[in-house]
Amino acid sequence: MSSKVVDLALDSTDKKEIAEFKHQIHGHGGILSACGDKVILKQLIAREHKFYEESLNHPLVQTFLPKYYGSVKLDESVIEDATKNLEFPIDLTGVETRSKDQFICLENIVHGFENPCIADIKMGKQMYDLDASPEKVATMLAKMKGRTISHIGFSISGISRPGEHRFDRQWLHKLDLKTVVTEGLVPYFEMAETKVSPDYRRFVIEQFISEVTKYRNIIAKSETRMFCGSLLLVYDVSKSKYERYLAGDKGVCSVGRPDADPASSPDSFQSPLVNMRAIDFGHGHWLPGKGPDDQYLFGLDNFIRILREILNGEYEH
Repeated sequence: MSSKVVDLALDSTDKKEIAEFKHQIHGHGGILSACGDKVILKQLIAREHKFYEESLNHPLVQTFLPKYYGSVKLDESVIEDATKNLEFPIDLTGVETRSKDQFICLENIVHGFENPCIADIKMGKQMYDLDASPEKVATMLAKMKGRTISHIGFSISGISRPGEHRFDRQWLHKLDLKTVVTEGLVPYFEMAETKVSPDYRRFVIEQFISEVTKYRNIIAKSETRMFCGSLLLVYDVSKSKYERYLAGDKGVCSVGRPDADPASSPDSFQSPLVNMRAIDFGHGHWLPGKGPDDQYLFGLDNFIRILREILNGEYEH
C-alpha cells in the first residue's frame, strides 16, 4: 500500500495554522494542532505510521482510533515557531526513530469540547515490543514491578481536569490496586457530578463502559499486538451542554465518532459529551494468523470490570 500523504494547507506561508496542542497530558512531546484545532500533528515514527496505514484495511478497529489523514512534511521554520514554547518539547531520543520534519495527521478527539476532562489509560500487560533486547525486557519488567499494569493490565498515565493542574505522572505510577481506583479513576469522574449532576456522572461512566466494551469485542476478533498503547478518555464538564443534549439539541451528541473531513462544515458538526479512542501505536502491529492480543484484552476486561464497580457504587466518591 502506498503511503497516504495529505495536503492540509500546512506550508511555511501559513504558520498561523499550526500551534501548540494544549491538551497533551502524557507521552513524548512535539504534538501540534492544525486546521482550526481539528487535527493534531504527531512526530512520525515508522512503526506507528505503518500501523495507521494498515488500519485502513480494518474499518471496525478504525472506528475506535483517531481518524488518520496521512502524513505531512513541515518546513523547519514552521516547526521552530510552533514548538518554541511547548510544555512537552520535541523529543528525538529513545529507541524509536522519530522524524524531525515529518508528522502523521490525526483527528483531534478533544475538538468540540468546552471543558474537557481527560484521562490517559495505559493498556496491556506487556510494556516491551516483540523485538526488544533481553536488556530492554529486563528493564521494563523491573519498571513494571509493583505497578498496577502488571496485575490488572492497565495503569493511569495522566489525568487533566479543567481549571486544575494535571495529576503528577510519578504519583500516578505509584498508585496501587486500590488507590488506582479511589485516588485515580473515582476523582477523574468527580467533576461530572460536582459541576453537572449525579445523573451526568452515571451517564458518562455508562458511555465509557459501552464504548470500551464495543472496542474490546472488536479487538477480540482482530490479530494485533499493541504494546505501550493507551485509551484516551474525554468527557465535557458542561452543565449547559448536557441540558441541551437532554432537550434534543441536534448540535450535541452523546459520543464522538471519527470526523469524515478535517475541513467539514461547522453546521454539520455535532459536539460530543464523551469520547474514547485507542492511541499511541509506536509499538503496534497487525499480525495476520497470530490470533488476538491476550495481554491487551486482559487489561481491557479489567478496566471494564472496574468501571462497572465504580458505576455500582462499590467505591466511595
